[in-house]
Amino acid sequence: MLLSIGMPVFNDAAFLPSALDSLLNQSFKDFELIISDDQSTDGSADICKDYALRDNRIKYIRQSENIGISANMKFLLNESVGKYFMWAANDDVWDIDFVDELVNALESNQTAIVAFCPYLYINEATEVIPPAAIRAFDYSANRAYERIQNLTKFYDDGFGYGIFVREKILEVEFPRWVWPNQKCAYNNIYPSLFFYLTKGDFLLVGSKPLWFNRIKNNPHHSIPYRGHMIPCYLAFVIRKINLVLWCFVCVQRASGSIGLLINILPLLFRRFAEDCWVELKTQIRNYKAGMVKLF
Repeated sequence: MLLSIGMPVFNDAAFLPSALDSLLNQSFKDFELIISDDQSTDGSADICKDYALRDNRIKYIRQSENIGISANMKFLLNESVGKYFMWAANDDVWDIDFVDELVNALESNQTAIVAFCPYLYINEATEVIPPAAIRAFDYSANRAYERIQNLTKFYDDGFGYGIFVREKILEVEFPRWVWPNQKCAYNNIYPSLFFYLTKGDFLLVGSKPLWFNRIKNNPHHSIPYRGHMIPCYLAFVIRKINLVLWCFVCVQRASGSIGLLINILPLLFRRFAEDCWVELKTQIRNYKAGMVKLF
């Protein structure tokens, strides 16, 4: 088995069939698709079981209790056996040649840990969200510090859904935020990106969008104190502090280099300050427009 695809599923019955069809119809066929259903209650389980009966590449697993997206992503990686691995969101869409082009790129490059591609955002109707700007960020560099520097400059979590050399990422961990963000899944992929770029190089494949990231009107992700400016902002700051600490831990886990850790601290704190400043301006603007309360 050359590739393992891990799909965490939770209550996305409306988009799950199109995501499964998009993966199963790939021009590249040598893969297993592992589905981990995190106690869905909306009919997603029946959809997964039906697809598993029709395609023997699918391995369907239903969790005995809701474990959350971070634990579910790690579970899928641990269940995989392929030389390469990718996570697949249960609501996204892929070009028919997504897997083929990225796997071929990795097969031709022995130093890279991940291959990714340009991508676009789509809405619930699978229409490209205007302005239709192609998102393409190249983090490749000879040194880990330079790759991390590129990431903090072009802060985008898209390549967390690229294709990875599985044996090189088995030690990756995904965070669970502390109070008051325990139920918030936002930013949980970012620390893993620091792990990957510390471990190896990045490949940006081609110029054509091959992945379509769906943006929904009512996502599952919970934002604590939504609609209340000050407590919501404080929760945001706490989550960003968690994020900095997790990124630091992921780099340490991937490299063990004290020198690299010291060098990246200014990058992480500058990113933290920029994000908090942007969020503060957004909250103030929403408060002035009457969209949120003060408390």
